[in-house]
Amino acid sequence: MKTILVQILILLNFHNAFGQKKATIIDSETREYIPYVNIWVENENIGTTSNEQGAFELNLEGAKNIVFSAIGFENMRIHSDSIKDFVELKPHPVQLNEVIVNSERKAQELVVGKFKKSKINTFFGCSSANPSIVARYFEYKEMYSRTPYVARIRFLTDSDVKDAKFNIRLYAANEKGEPKDYLYDKNIVVVAKKGKKITEVDLSELNIIFPKNGFFLAFEWLIIEENKFEYKYTMEGSRKKMHGISYEPSFGIEPHTVDTNNWIFIRGKWDSAGRSLRTVGDKYKNIHSIAVELTLRN
Repeated sequence: MKTILVQILILLNFHNAFGQKKATIIDSETREYIPYVNIWVENENIGTTSNEQGAFELNLEGAKNIVFSAIGFENMRIHSDSIKDFVELKPHPVQLNEVIVNSERKAQELVVGKFKKSKINTFFGCSSANPSIVARYFEYKEMYSRTPYVARIRFLTDSDVKDAKFNIRLYAANEKGEPKDYLYDKNIVVVAKKGKKITEVDLSELNIIFPKNGFFLAFEWLIIEENKFEYKYTMEGSRKKMHGISYEPSFGIEPHTVDTNNWIFIRGKWDSAGRSLRTVGDKYKNIHSIAVELTLRN
C-alpha cells in the first residue's frame, strides 16, 4: 500500500469579498496564446494553470498581486486590478548549447541515480488547486565529461486519472545554488498513464549539456480539469466523510540521509523544500527527493 505525501495547506486569512478574474495569456511579440502557464496569488495558496488556448479563471478575495510563470518567458508580477482581457508575457531568450557532431566517436552512455520501482512506495503529490513545481538538483562530477549530454530521464509516476499531463523544466543553478535560468526554453509536456508506471522522457534531441554548476530537473503540476481527481476520506478518529481533490500525477520519492538541495516553487516564489519532502512516518529523519534516473551520452 503506497503512502501519499501531500502538501499541507493552511489558510490564515478569510475575507467576505470574492472576485473572479478571466483572461487569456499571450506572447507580447507574436500575439500567440501561451498554454500551461502557472499562475499564483503571491504569498498565498491560491492559483491555477492556463489551458491549451492560454485562457484562465482565478477566484480572488480582494485585490492581490498575481505571479505568472511560463518556460521561455520572463516571470511577471502584476496587480489583479490591472488584469483585463489579455495578459502579455515577454519572451526570455535562452542561450542554447551549440551542437557538435563527431561521427567517428563511439557512442557511450552513463546512468546516474538508478532506482528500483519495487522499492518505492511513497509519492509526492498536489493536493489542492494550487500549482507548484518541485525541483531536484543534480551535482556535476568530472566523470560526466565523457558523456556530457542529458539523453533520457526516467522516473516513477502514480496517477488516479487517465493520461495526466505535467510539465518538465530544466534550470541552471545560480551562485547560491538556487534554480535560476532555463536550460531549455519550451514546455516539455509529458503524459502519465493511469496507475503506478515508469515514465521515460527522451531529451536527446535537445542537446542539453550537463552544466559544470549542476542543474535542476523540475516537475510542474498543471491545474487543469483533465488532471483533477475527486475522492472521499475520513480523518483519524472520525467517521465523517470528507471530500478531497488532487491534481495528478504524483511522483515516486526516495530517501536521502543528507540534504540533496530540493526546491519548491509555491505561492509565486522559490523556497527550499526542506520538510516538504520529508515523510511523517520516519519522523523527519530522512530527506526525500523525486526518484530520477539520468542517462548521459557523449
